[in-house]
Amino acid sequence: MSHRRILVTLLLALAYVFGSIAAAAALEVAILEPVPGSGAFGEIRVVAEVRGSEPVRELELFFQGKRVAARSAPPWVFRLDVGQENIDRAFRVVAHAADGRTSEAELTLPRIRIDLEVEARLQQLYVTVTRGGQRILDLPRSQFIVLDEGQRQQLVTFERGDVPLTAVLMVDSSLSMRGDRLRIALRGAGLFARGMAPLDKAMLLLFSDRLLYRSPFSHDPAVLERGLANVEASGGTALNDHLYLALQLLERRQGRRVVVLFSDGVDVDSLLPIAEVVTTARRSQALVYWLRLHEGGGDPRESGHISVWRDRAEHRAELDGLARLVSASGGRIIDLARLEEAEAAFADVLAELREQYVLGYYPSGARQSGRWRRVEVRTGGSGLELRTRSGYFDE
Repeated sequence: MSHRRILVTLLLALAYVFGSIAAAAALEVAILEPVPGSGAFGEIRVVAEVRGSEPVRELELFFQGKRVAARSAPPWVFRLDVGQENIDRAFRVVAHAADGRTSEAELTLPRIRIDLEVEARLQQLYVTVTRGGQRILDLPRSQFIVLDEGQRQQLVTFERGDVPLTAVLMVDSSLSMRGDRLRIALRGAGLFARGMAPLDKAMLLLFSDRLLYRSPFSHDPAVLERGLANVEASGGTALNDHLYLALQLLERRQGRRVVVLFSDGVDVDSLLPIAEVVTTARRSQALVYWLRLHEGGGDPRESGHISVWRDRAEHRAELDGLARLVSASGGRIIDLARLEEAEAAFADVLAELREQYVLGYYPSGARQSGRWRRVEVRTGGSGLELRTRSGYFDE
């Protein structure tokens, strides 16, 4: 081969390598919410996603051609009042990288056509039924009544808890959990993973004031625990931020979605208030279970915590908001007086999921308006208590 041909070959190879590096580092931005084709009225949330290795200096939001907001750090979430008129709505986000590059994404939501035929989406409710604290497992389909916005619905599916699930197992790994405490909590999460059915999947997520470890979604417990050897408990607690992350990770998963949160619930480092996370949880339709560690006894809300972000009263309000989020999702709080109760609590959550009733219906009156619709489930049995999510967004 001639020297000239060798030189050309080397130049082409270098061009390929540097081109690949540039492509890998390319700045990309996308609009995740609102969803294309959905309705947008009143106050809504706009969520953007930025991909690429280059730090982002600023992300701008434009609505109807006007700059309305900007953020200099994630999460790239905006609240915006778009009005009540039935008109086209145009959104644009522009990301500015530190090196001067920009990337933008656009989304237009068309006005709702009044003569448009709307196809209702199947709604699935995961219902836990108890009497005196014991789960009731033998109720027939005819015992259940579903009310959507006060109107009785016709059930089209009726199943038990063997519907596949996808779970995010969140373990508080702040400094107070160092040593054996973290290992005991992880044993509980491992017990949950090993008890999953063949089609179930889970992700293990360890957090403090930052993300310490995140596994891929997998059915294999060994995959979930791979890489844990070098993880040590450290830092403060940013519960809200990481619960928001868990809900976002579940958003693109199909079927029954579950978050199991192991924490004392005292958030001292999150940027997001719990009110922001509540809205995300309502949209996700995920069941949220809170294994609330409170070894000191008494009312967990009276912890006396203060932080740079919140005083005692605000911390109490955040804890109350988290409790309401859990209840509205159809999950529940399990109080742990001792850390050693963690394994039994994780096992109890999995058993409850296996023993739920799954009710499916096509809601009458749904118009994909984006509005919240209240749901209630009743049964004719005496002394029965039912737990399921409180409603959904008509999207």
